[in-house]
This record gives sequence, structure tokens and C-alpha cells, in this order.
Amino acid sequence: MEPEAELILESSADGIMTIDENRCILTFNPTMERLTGWKKKEAIGRHCFEVLKVHDTQGTDICQIRCPVLREIRGPYDLEGVIVSKDAQKIDVGINYSPLPSPDGEQRRLVANIRDMGWLRQIENIRSTLLTTISHELQTPISIIKAYAGTLARPDVQWDEDTIRDKLGAIEEESDRLSELVSRLLYTSKIDSGVMPLNRLAVDLPKEVHKLAQRLVEPSELHTVEIDFPPDFPAVFTDPEKIEDVLINLLDNAVKFSPQGGKITIKGETSDNEVLVSIIDEGVGIARHDQERIFDRFYRADSSLTKTTRGMGLGLHICRATIEAHGGRIWVQSKPGKGSRFTFSLPIVQKQ
Repeated sequence: MEPEAELILESSADGIMTIDENRCILTFNPTMERLTGWKKKEAIGRHCFEVLKVHDTQGTDICQIRCPVLREIRGPYDLEGVIVSKDAQKIDVGINYSPLPSPDGEQRRLVANIRDMGWLRQIENIRSTLLTTISHELQTPISIIKAYAGTLARPDVQWDEDTIRDKLGAIEEESDRLSELVSRLLYTSKIDSGVMPLNRLAVDLPKEVHKLAQRLVEPSELHTVEIDFPPDFPAVFTDPEKIEDVLINLLDNAVKFSPQGGKITIKGETSDNEVLVSIIDEGVGIARHDQERIFDRFYRADSSLTKTTRGMGLGLHICRATIEAHGGRIWVQSKPGKGSRFTFSLPIVQKQ
């Protein structure tokens, strides 16, 4: 192989391998090693179906029924499927087979170009989740508004003032909810494009936490709240409205996902040049595989409680974007059935 061609093969972001008429692997680039978990020296000489194990979403063995070598296909050929790596990981891929004629003009080898399609599946999943979530979240307030408006508009009933006031109040409440949903979607679009202006002021976090706890946690008859900040906790320069939104999201989740009640602890600490604030509940907890994605846009943990609570999976995504815009971090520690601890950090900086 020419040096330049070999460099292209080795540097390709796609997996590339060549196979002969017996389906034995002749070449195997580094991306193929990453995709399959097989080392080049292990793969070369093996049958491609041993290494790739391509199947469709129903588990049908594509290597045996759609292989271009077995079907004697002479031109380019595309297929999609799932390969199984050496460590049993399943990866969605698109495979393009192209003939590689020998000097005598006979097709004795094929070049297989293999592309990881996982990112495309993620986009499709996000799109599907977005449509499903928005449809569900918008349908409820719309239905309530329509029902109350239709009731008030009935020509055969004379409503008293209290009833009219009550139903109009419900319409106003659901309209506010619709407005909030749309605002969150627009806000998420802005922050994902990197637009988040901050109006930094000195904020007394312990005072802010006490105020929000009285409003969000203490009215609950099932929950108790404990606030633990050291007396010398420093003021931080943040955007007060945006940090309040973060605290409201985290406290609201702590209440919502501990339906049996229990203690909610809000703890403040200082560490080097940053402050740490933790919201700790005794609720249902979060599975490990969900913890890795809980801050992703539109992602909601797959649990029976999540399915019965309102939300579009934007709250924690906005929290992360807000904290990171301030130069901080946010993370979660949790065990199913044992509660969750959400912690965010903010740098201690002097006012400009």
C-alpha cells in the first residue's frame, strides 16, 4: 500500500477494513479497533462475521443473509445494522461495501466502510422525546383552558360570580403554566447557543436558601428541612435571579421525588476558592445509568414516579448551564431507594 493511502486509512474517522472472497479480513484500521474491541493482529485472518456479528434490531443475523460476498453483488452495497463488540457492546452502524478489483479486473476483495450511527440515533431519540414531551405537557393546560372556557360560554346556564371567578382563575393559572413551558423552551434554545448574560451581584446564599425553604419545603406536612451553613460563609458574586432558579429547581425536585416525605438538608461548605451547596433528600434516588444523563436536555429518568410527575426534562439541564456559566460545577450522588444529593459549586471571586 502506498504511504499516503496507508496514512488516510489509519487516520480515517470511519472504520475501514478489506475482506477477500472467503470473507477473511485483510486490513483493519485503528477506528475498527475502537469500534469492535478487536486488535488489528487479532482481527486480520479471521472471518468478518466473527468480528462484526452484524444483526438487525430483531436479532436476525445479517452476516448470513445479506452479505454482499455470499450474494455475489458486484457493485457498491449499503446496509444498516448493529455490531457486537468484543466486550458485548452493541453499536448501531451503517456499512458501505465497495468492490476493489484486482489487476486482472476480477473482484476478489471488498472494502467495508463502517460508520458509527449512534449519534444519529441520539438525535432521533431527542427529537422523538421532544415531540412526545411537549405534546404531553402542552395538552393538559390546553385541555383545562378549553374545558373551563367552554363551560363559561354555555348559553343555557347563568353562573354566579364566585363560580366565574373560580374558573377564570383556573384559566389564568393554566395560561401561566403554558407561558412558563414556552419560556423554558426558548431559554433552553438560548443557553444551548451559548447565550447567557449574567448580572452579577453579591448574593447572601444562606439568606436566599432560608427564604426559598420557607416557601417551597416548609409548607409540606411530609417533609422537614435542615439548613446547615457555617457562620463565616462568604458572599458570592452571581446573578441572583438565575441562582434562585437553580435552587428552586433542586428544592422542587427534592420534594417531588421524595413523595413519602423525610428530611431535606441544604448544606453549605467552603473549599479552597469555591463554595459548595448541597441539596440532600431521602427520596426514591436515581439509578446509576440515569445519573450519567440526568443533566441532558429533555432527559427524564425512567421510573414510575417520573412518569406521573410533570416536567419536560429541562430543569436540571438549565441548572447545569447556569452553574457552568458562573464558572462552577454541578453533580449528583445517589442510590435507588436511598435518596439523592445534588451539589453545585461557585467560585469565590471579588467584585469587578
